[in-house]
Parts: sequence; structure tokens; C-alpha cells
Amino acid sequence: MTASSPTASRTSEEARARRPLLSIVVPVFNAGAEIVENVGVIRRAAAGTLSDSDVELVVVSDGSLDDTAERLLAARGDLGLRVIHYDRNLGKGYAVKAGALACHGEWVAIVDADLDLDPGSIPGYLETARRERLDFAIGSKRHPESVVHYPRSRRVASWCYQQLNRLLFRLDVRDTQVGLKVFRREVAEEVVPLLLVKQFAFDLELLAVSRALGFRRVRELPVRLDYRFTGSGVRSATVARALFDTAAVFYRLRILRTYQRKRQLLSSASPLPWELPPVTVIGDPEIASRLDYPRLEVVPESDALDAVARARGELVAVLARGARPAGNWLSAAAPYFARDEVAAVVVPALAPVDAGLRCRVAAAVLESRLGGGSRRFRYLPGNVREVADFPAASCVLRREEYLAARQAGVDGERLVAWLARRGRRTVYTPDTSVAEAPAPLLGPHLRGTLDHARARGSAARQTRGASLSGATLLSLAPVACAVAGVSLVASGGPRRELGGALVLAYAAALAGSGTLAALRFRSVPVGLLAAPALLATQAAYVAGFAHGFARPR
Repeated sequence: MTASSPTASRTSEEARARRPLLSIVVPVFNAGAEIVENVGVIRRAAAGTLSDSDVELVVVSDGSLDDTAERLLAARGDLGLRVIHYDRNLGKGYAVKAGALACHGEWVAIVDADLDLDPGSIPGYLETARRERLDFAIGSKRHPESVVHYPRSRRVASWCYQQLNRLLFRLDVRDTQVGLKVFRREVAEEVVPLLLVKQFAFDLELLAVSRALGFRRVRELPVRLDYRFTGSGVRSATVARALFDTAAVFYRLRILRTYQRKRQLLSSASPLPWELPPVTVIGDPEIASRLDYPRLEVVPESDALDAVARARGELVAVLARGARPAGNWLSAAAPYFARDEVAAVVVPALAPVDAGLRCRVAAAVLESRLGGGSRRFRYLPGNVREVADFPAASCVLRREEYLAARQAGVDGERLVAWLARRGRRTVYTPDTSVAEAPAPLLGPHLRGTLDHARARGSAARQTRGASLSGATLLSLAPVACAVAGVSLVASGGPRRELGGALVLAYAAALAGSGTLAALRFRSVPVGLLAAPALLATQAAYVAGFAHGFARPR
């Protein structure tokens, strides 16, 4: 990407010399008691003959529910780790993306934490990639020199999947899915920010989008794979999701050209600067200590205004009470401030899995397409964008903007809109998050929905419909069909069966959203309550929108 700041672009030989040569990203989820030992093995084997200063190890805990994150954080000083943890499991692809974007090395390696793949292959991959000036050196189970021990069912499924990929994406690669890859830093800067797949088709998306953007120098190298059934098995649901994601990548790449358009949108955002700007964090020191950021000072909320006025840092990070930021919260936000016009960066607020039942049901509604509508990206990672109205109790902003907002009496709910009125821009990035419980059911959640709907109805009237969101219209289409169906059933006649079918389709949509909510939160009660909560939310939204449209503020 093209940087717009000398600090962010740091291309001098001195800056390059200070970078580590190799960054290793290790995604983990519920890795158990052996995770620290495994990470130590990876560091020793993958470093080879490189010095400690030449290697950085970034371990990403993908919403682990056990004590994986705590074990890693306790060991990061002894093992020289960087640890990124966030509270919700978002998929291996999201974890790899978060880790790769946080890396500083000239080369980036990806390796699984379960040691099924020998991390000792990484030094050889790096040497080959540097010698042959490759974009990628990737592991392949089909390389003649590979030593592979894994089930026949996985062999068959893998072969079929690779034939599909060759047909769809014209990839001259026999195996895209091995979790051992080394690629140059330019790929991390120019391709990784564009990627959208959060689950198991991430490897394919990385290679397919890289090829489309000109990174075509790929060489497959042998692997040693000893499948010990410690990782994810090939289940029918996993296969179905991988095929769905593969079709989505093809549609976005070949039909919509989403990645190419997103590249243009991000062309003015900077890669992660080597010299990160100092940040003043307003919040709990214990929570701030979990952040993967080298230059921060923490001040209590009670002393925030005076402390920020005295601070030398350019940026201020405001952390809402009780919120838990992802480990990469600051490192993912900092690059956007290379653009002088950017005043603040906001991120999605994901409900923690340990929140109360009422909060989790409310979150399930807001994260669904039926209940979230145009608000959905606030509560589940969406696409990077500029926003002009985004309630954010937790955000990162420039020091002078923070001081001006405090003097004007502007709180987090109104901050982004206030900045927009002053001609200042706010960027939303999905590459990090803050864990924060939403307003619980029923009363607080429905009151928030009514307020939001009134504002949208008022805006729709003032703009003569130009403010209407496609996502909101799509979310309300099923309920509109259901209302039409009830009317047809009540009217009787030959269209009664059609009306019944529309009502059943709406019921099926509610049931499907409830099932997805149960899977996402790993809770049957959440799934059972999500459907009636969705119905109540849509009714509240329609009522609030009609009120706002009839009586605009």
C-alpha cells in the first residue's frame, strides 16, 4: 500500500536493518496445557541459525475458552512472544490475518500450533524464498519428497478440493491448504488486508487474491506431516463451509471484483509503521497490560483530562468501563493515523461469550442479518469503511480531538457524528475488536432499537430515501413477506396457500437465525430465545422507523 506519512512508510536502509528478518504467526484455539511447550518448540525449530533479534513470534489466541491465553501471556517474557488474544472465536483465517497484519518482519511464516507439521521446515522455506526471490514458499502434501501420514479420507477430500481450485482460479498449485507458508512482507501489506474469509478457505483466498494482484512467484516445497488427530477433523459441516467460502471467493474475485475495489479504497492507508506512535490509554491498567503494543502509558479515567493534557503521545485510546480490547487493538488502529484527515478509529464491539444470557441473546440478534441490518457491522466484523455516525464508547483518536471533545462535553455515543460535523474522518476497521456486552433484553435492547429506528426514519425523510441502507431493506424483506402472507391467509381465496408459504418461509428464516446463534454462542438457550427476540426487534424497528419518518427530528 502507498503510505502518506514519512514515519509510516520507513523505507530507509536503517529502518529495514532494524526489522526482524522473519515473523512467525501461530494461530491457536483451546490449545490446552501443552501450548507453551509447543510454542517453544516452534520458536527453536523455526529460528534455525537466526539470532533472537532476527525472529519475532506472534501467537494469536482465537477466542480460546480455556486458559490458553493466560498461559501464553504468562510465558511471553520468558519465550519472547507477542500474544494477541480476543474474546470471541472468529476462525483460523481471522486469527492468521490479525497476526500477519501485526508482524514487523521482512518475511512472514504461518505454522499451526499442534506440531502436526514440522516447524523445522521454515528455515529452508525462507532460504529458498530469499534465494529465488519468491512471493510464496508453501508446503505441499503432494510434493514428491513430502513425508505424509494422514487418513485416506483426508487425502481424497484434499485431492478433489485442489482440482476444484485449479479449475476456478487457475492456480498452478497442487496443494493450497497446508498450514505452513512463508511469504514476503509486501503480501502482508497489500493482500492480507483485503481478505475476508475467516474460516478454513483462508489459504485459498490468500493465494488466489495474491495471484490476481500480481504475486505469482510460488514454489511448493516438501512437508513432514504426522497427523495425530489433535487438530480439526474433516467433518461434513467443515467441508460444506469450505465449499461455500470457496464459491464466495470466486464470486467476489471474478464477478464482483471486490478485492480489486477494496484495494483502491485502502490504497491511502499505511502499512504498520515500524516506529509506532506512543498512545495514552484511558482505562483499567490490568486490561491494558494485555495489549500487544510497545509504547503506551495508562491513566485512570478519573485523571484522564489532566493526564492527556500532559501526555506527549499523539494518540489517545479510550476504553469503556468493563470492555476488554483485543490484543491488537492499538496496533491495528495506529496505521490509519498516517492520514492527516483521520481523527479517530473505531472497531466492532463483540459480545463476550461469558456475558449474561440476556446480553448474549441481544448480541445474537444484532449479529444476525435479520436483526442487525445496517447496524450488523458494529457487532460483528464487517468491511473497512469510513463512518459518520458510530456510537463508540471505546475508540482511538488523536490527542487534540480528545481534548476538544471533552471541552465540548461530547461523549462516546456522539463523538463520531461530532467529528464528522467538523469535517474530520473516522475509520472503522474490522481487523480488531473490543469485547463489550450490548444492552440486554428486553427493555434496554428494544429501547435502543426504537431510538436507532426513529433516527433512520427521520434521515430517510430528510434525504428522500437516499439514506436507506440495502442491508436494512434486506433484513426487513422477510417480515414484509410475512405480513403479506398473513394478509393473504386472512383474505381467503385461491392465494391462501401462497400466504401460508410466505409465513412458513419467515418462520424458517427465524429458526435458521436461531440455529446460527446457538452455534455461534455455543448455547441452546441463546438459540431458542433468539427467534422471538428477532421478531420483537423487527417489530420495534418498523414502529420506530415509521414514527421517525412521520415526525422527523
